[in-house]
Amino acid sequence: MMKKMRLIVPVLVLSALPASAGTVYLTLNQHATQNLFQTKDPVADRISTFSLAMDQDISALSLTGRVEYAAFHETSDLSFFAADLGADYLLPSGRKSAFYFAAGAAGQFYRRTFSAFSSVGGSLLGAFKTYLAASSILKLQWQGQYSSFNDSLFDAVSQTATLSIDKYFPSQTTLKAEGEWGYKYFLHPFLPEQAVAAASPAGSTALAGLGWSGAGGAGAGAGGSGAGGGWGGRPYQGGEGFVPRSSSTGGGAGIGHASVSFLAAQGLGGVVGLSASVLQQWVVSGENPFMSIEEFYLVQNPSADSFSWEGRQLTGRISVNIPWDLSLKTGYTYSDKTYPGVESLSPDGLPLGLVRSDRRHLVEARLQKDFRRLSVFVAYSFVDNTSTDPLFVWKSHFVTGGIEWNLPSGRKGGA
Repeated sequence: MMKKMRLIVPVLVLSALPASAGTVYLTLNQHATQNLFQTKDPVADRISTFSLAMDQDISALSLTGRVEYAAFHETSDLSFFAADLGADYLLPSGRKSAFYFAAGAAGQFYRRTFSAFSSVGGSLLGAFKTYLAASSILKLQWQGQYSSFNDSLFDAVSQTATLSIDKYFPSQTTLKAEGEWGYKYFLHPFLPEQAVAAASPAGSTALAGLGWSGAGGAGAGAGGSGAGGGWGGRPYQGGEGFVPRSSSTGGGAGIGHASVSFLAAQGLGGVVGLSASVLQQWVVSGENPFMSIEEFYLVQNPSADSFSWEGRQLTGRISVNIPWDLSLKTGYTYSDKTYPGVESLSPDGLPLGLVRSDRRHLVEARLQKDFRRLSVFVAYSFVDNTSTDPLFVWKSHFVTGGIEWNLPSGRKGGA
């Protein structure tokens, strides 16, 4: 992992230096959490992250690159290295419209126990934006993504299409409405039944009852996929973990959603900003192909993302520009999410006959000081999560502090 970092970091730095209109970003963050696995059994950890990013403009073409390393001090096997490269192109269409295209590739790599999370993938994006009037903007966007994981159970392709309208008023008021459709298809999310039988003395009957926590080594060896008491077939401190479904025929499974959202924002004298938003989402086809899912702090979640739930989310935010280039941002978010296809389990791992449903209260605050080429911030958040699954009834505090340097790498208005 560190060998890859030593190779990629110099490449990014050297490629950024001759950029005609580019910037290099160096970021150091320190995180502290009381609940790394976000369950009723808290596990504290400290995480140090380092990232180096660059962007380079060449006329209407922009190139971007980033490398990141996250070191988990207590749960070291969650430490990961990530890298991504991208390019985007802006194509004007008349005086009031433009097309935007982007492509990217990314990889994220974990150690040993959590290597099932390791992945590589690519994405494509196309967008069209036009002014309907002097103060109204219409935007259409499509994005497709492919991800290949070390544990093939998580391999997936997805696409989303969005339509949004922004309206601006002289009173510093902004209104926005957006609709989205999305679909995610897991290519082979099922564990072969023969692998279940080989890994667990109780066989597929126990797995069907959601109480199985077979040996990870046997599950991974027999099926080529994780299949035990934790992600990747390995136990961990966060609970029963990922539980796959078994299938004699294999194949894939998809889940599709549709959503609408509305946002209202108000500026007050260029000093205070207020915003409120509401999002409603429905699962319109399929369900989660996995019988249980979990979330880890700062770790990508291939089974529980924006495609996995239906429900609503309400958010309110306040931002204040303070003298001496200080800014304060605070917010509160309430979410009520149901995960179709995911059963709530008792503490013994037995099904409760309820689809998992979570309600979450999130409070956030961030104080930032900006210098000419340097920004320093400290952030705090508190989460109160209730769930029909007892494992996911938890409360926790999260604290982050960081520094970011923005270094120009070349002249503006170059070739």
